Amino acid sequence: MPPNASLFLGLRYLRPRRSFVSIITLISICGVMLGVAVMVVVMSIFKGWQVEFRQMLLGFEPHVTLSQEAPFEGQEASDWRTVLAWAEKQSGVTSATPVAQGIVVLDAGGELEPMEVMGFRSDAAAGLMERLRKHLVEGAFNLEEDNILLTDKMAKKLGVKVGDVVTVNSSRNIQHMVNSLEALEGEKDEAVKDAAYEEAYVIGSDLTVAGLLRADTAGERGYLPLHLAQELFGLEDRVSAINLELVDAEAAPGVAQALERSEQLPPDWYPGTWVDGSAYQLQSVENQQSLLYFLLLFIVLVAASCVMNTTITVTVQKRREIGILTALGSRRGQVVGIFLTQALVVAVMGIGMGVALGAVVLAWRNDARAWIAELTGKDFFPQDIYFLSTIPSQMVAADLLSICGMALVLCVLAALIPAWVAARVDPAVALRD
Repeated sequence: MPPNASLFLGLRYLRPRRSFVSIITLISICGVMLGVAVMVVVMSIFKGWQVEFRQMLLGFEPHVTLSQEAPFEGQEASDWRTVLAWAEKQSGVTSATPVAQGIVVLDAGGELEPMEVMGFRSDAAAGLMERLRKHLVEGAFNLEEDNILLTDKMAKKLGVKVGDVVTVNSSRNIQHMVNSLEALEGEKDEAVKDAAYEEAYVIGSDLTVAGLLRADTAGERGYLPLHLAQELFGLEDRVSAINLELVDAEAAPGVAQALERSEQLPPDWYPGTWVDGSAYQLQSVENQQSLLYFLLLFIVLVAASCVMNTTITVTVQKRREIGILTALGSRRGQVVGIFLTQALVVAVMGIGMGVALGAVVLAWRNDARAWIAELTGKDFFPQDIYFLSTIPSQMVAADLLSICGMALVLCVLAALIPAWVAARVDPAVALRD
């Protein structure tokens, strides 16, 4: 049999006399197409979400945080100003900002909500504050006087808008009040109880909402002037931490290690990075990616089984022709090549159409999301879970090549077994049947 006979017959079997493409071949192509399209869509969306999640963290998290431990009784805390001046001179550091950070309880007309807040100096114009300004959706980024910045999500919970006043109590004061009231449970003297109630009751600070930040990109944290945060958390002239901004955020772990090994960093200070603060979420993303590859592999295996079914069907239908070819002296490899050619063509067509279908779905993903949400009344990409208002997407060439390559290899391997069995048929038996 001529060298190109396997290719000729393989393509010929894809075009039976009565129809341009057989029904079984169409089903195989559609199976491969849908399997590849699902993989392209899911992997692109997941990759986009992974990239957007990291970018979101870098939009509101400090690159490196130098935190100060509370001093023990009789121990004097080191001066944060000395540490600040030293940190600003370190390699790779572009700015250093002192902050006071903690949990507060916001009160707006009886609506109580806990929230993490961070206090900045009003003259801190660089670094993290510049990144935070990009997330402002309403009002002004004003951390002077008695102002506070909230997220749009928190403002909606409290029912407040820009210009409204909210009462802020620190969790430390709330706990002190609760402990004082619990200690009075057995007190029977009303005068003593009234005096204790007045002493235990904490009057919060009334702050004006100066601006609103977008919660899905700026996180759930609020911001206020440094002196107010120091007063709320009882820090006096101290700070909770010093936030460092770096030239390269990805170099944060290395910079943190260098700072920790430095002998000039006082023992009551320790560094942390934006990766440390979100280690659980980042690790969860990596675990989900591994699990996703495993699950999507089964989708491609199902598509490859369609190709195997097509090959089995064709080998059964062409059993007599195979016997004739073998009787005429065709080698087994040439017979196998006929059906592998057929499987290869089906796989290539299915993969190409699957990539195209996946690209179309990705282009209309947000419109499809809105349509499905309207049809079912349920959002399958909730912002509260994924922190994003739109479905992200990023098609990476390496992922696309791995998807296409894996689908192609599996389809060819799936066709190899029935093709090899068909090539081993006895010509006499095949012709007699």
